[in-house]
Amino acid sequence: MPTLRTLLSNTTLLLWAASALGQLAPASASDSTCSAEIVTVRTADGAGLDGILFRAAKPKAAALFLVHGYGGNFYESYFSKLAEAAVRAGYDTLALNMRDHDTGPKKSSFTDNRADIAAGAAYLRELGHKRVVLLGQSMGANRVLYYQAASGDPDVAATILVSSPGDLFEWNVWQFGKEKAQAKIDEALNLQRAGREEEFMLVDLGPLGKTLYTARYLLSMRGPDRLSNPYLNVAKVRNPILIVQGGADKLIPPDVGKRLHAAAGPVAALASIDGAGHGFENYESSLSEKVLSWLSTVAP
Repeated sequence: MPTLRTLLSNTTLLLWAASALGQLAPASASDSTCSAEIVTVRTADGAGLDGILFRAAKPKAAALFLVHGYGGNFYESYFSKLAEAAVRAGYDTLALNMRDHDTGPKKSSFTDNRADIAAGAAYLRELGHKRVVLLGQSMGANRVLYYQAASGDPDVAATILVSSPGDLFEWNVWQFGKEKAQAKIDEALNLQRAGREEEFMLVDLGPLGKTLYTARYLLSMRGPDRLSNPYLNVAKVRNPILIVQGGADKLIPPDVGKRLHAAAGPVAALASIDGAGHGFENYESSLSEKVLSWLSTVAP
């Protein structure tokens, strides 16, 4: 039986989808501009991922793929407004849940998101798109960088990193100090050595609250062998990169954008939007203009 939380979540999704579909509905049969539909994509390892696909009337060769951050999903933040602007510019746009979407206990691995992004990219290829532009919001930036570093996908035409948090262990050190940050990693390592890496731990995320992670999940993002470090992964990306930070983002260290830009090298461009916070609330139009102006030069 579905829980009240599930019912509320599904109701929110349906209302949001109805709103998006209504905003994109053509005024008449002869004014067919764009449309949207709820989709489910299945990964190679069997996970079902819900999302929404926005379709342009005359789509370009490249499609835009939106990847949310920690605790997020495909229908929150600025995704709908950016997608609406993108399809009107000719870019089919897919926003897709990762398997660890929304808040609540986490038990997968950060590296599992490689299969999630691969499934979304494959879906867009099936629609006829020869190139894919990956946009990662917050921790989604780390996800799309890891996907490219691990897969070397040649069909990724460009990469957009919005509000990247930087290295996730360093973020914990920034929030709590090195001693406290390392103590939680040591706790997870002890569970792993004891064969209990699927056991849940209470994790303090500072401004994001407290939650439950398995030791496996925590170590995959913040452990000594983590593959989530964006500064290492971005150096392996060869396509054009746009790094966008909010000028008033208090959730991440202020030097992240510059560090990513330096690590990426000449393929990257760095932009800041004055006044914007981590989720670009009330600055969605400015973000859309920045992203689409840049896309018109790298994936016209």
